[in-house]
Amino acid sequence: MILIPKKGCNEIKYDSDLAKKLDYVIIINDEESSNVGDLFSIWNQKCKVEICNDISDYYDFIKKQDKINKKCNITIIGTKNVKYEQIIEYKNLTEFFLSYKEELKVIDKGMNKINNSFIDKNDNAVVKDLLDKFIYMNSGGKYIRAFLISLGYHIASKTEDDYYIPLATAYETFQTSILVHDDIIDKANMRRGKKTIPTQYIDKFNKYDKQDEDFDTIKVETANSMAICAGDIGFFLTTKIIVDNYAKNENLDKILSLYNDVLINTGKGEVIDVLLPFVDKYSSKYKVKESDVYDIYRLKTAWYTIIGPFSLGLLLGGMNSKTLNNIRKVFEPIGIAFQIKDDILGIYANEKNLGKNNSDIKENKQTILYSYVINKTDYKEDLLKYYGKSELSTEDINKVKEIFEKSGALEYATKKMDALFEEGRNQLKNNRKIPTYYKEVLSGLITYLELRDK
Repeated sequence: MILIPKKGCNEIKYDSDLAKKLDYVIIINDEESSNVGDLFSIWNQKCKVEICNDISDYYDFIKKQDKINKKCNITIIGTKNVKYEQIIEYKNLTEFFLSYKEELKVIDKGMNKINNSFIDKNDNAVVKDLLDKFIYMNSGGKYIRAFLISLGYHIASKTEDDYYIPLATAYETFQTSILVHDDIIDKANMRRGKKTIPTQYIDKFNKYDKQDEDFDTIKVETANSMAICAGDIGFFLTTKIIVDNYAKNENLDKILSLYNDVLINTGKGEVIDVLLPFVDKYSSKYKVKESDVYDIYRLKTAWYTIIGPFSLGLLLGGMNSKTLNNIRKVFEPIGIAFQIKDDILGIYANEKNLGKNNSDIKENKQTILYSYVINKTDYKEDLLKYYGKSELSTEDINKVKEIFEKSGALEYATKKMDALFEEGRNQLKNNRKIPTYYKEVLSGLITYLELRDK
């Protein structure tokens, strides 16, 4: 349980009996506070205390706390100048993490079960090897999409059962499948901190004892072909999971129709994402437009990352189409903001945190950062010395980062992202169809998406 005082901690009297019941006290510190040390000393006598200077501090703290769960009693207080709205932001982030961590255990168990069903005992050894590689990639994700399906289902059904698990695991399998194809398109070596399927095959082929002058070319082609097969099988497995588990659900036709809409929109976004870098690089008549970038964000990310899974959960829970469409409006700005954050991380995140190699620059990826520099600044020629080049040193990549900062592109993208997240928050706040608790969890999710470093 999370206890929230109505005012700052200067209005809170230390309560020994309350302290005995608490597991954690979170103190939000402001720069002008002089009593945070005293507060720590008093409360720390009976329970664990964490002092946070801002929401980023708290994010770094709570994401590592495996022992904090819904059974814990937590209070969040602030020093003298901390506003009540700040305390609520901490509360909502806490509600998200508590719910997310609880669901992760259930989802992870479901993923293990579904992964174990993919290989038939009669499968050819080559097929088993391929599916082993797919299963390896189809585990250990963040499962945000599965979590959104869970939230949507529980909101619509008003139940706490796990009927949503097959749909959640199916959707995560779909995501893995499309990422496998994406890795071929991007020529990526790493995904989720693991070697991609093409890279795994190349490592295997390199041990073969017969190699000729065509070996390197055929090796890559075959590795990519095997990965395409893995992704294709993953798509078919996804549909099979849904049909096998929801054959008697009266909304199965609507669920499959919506699932296909997500696939189609994602495919359309991928088409734009694939072609624009090529046209931008080799056609003098083309000039990147921010509207094209937003089409990618809306179709490829907003739909398959946020709108799709949440809507599928609502539909599985029995929500009618009119209400579903009303709620869906909340999530498009959040999905677009999510992708802007992803593009910023693609340039600035630590490779170890991101779980994939820094490939956006080499791929000539069309992002809001790139569009801004090309269309609105005098840094175009400087950027084109590096952007889209296949061989880049660490110094070259740092130059690109510097250009994005000096040109104002990073600031522009960050402001756009912040505005979209805020738009999503406001729409969420004003939506009457989502219960208060789930609004808190979803608001915390928005904060999590804002602060994430991978």
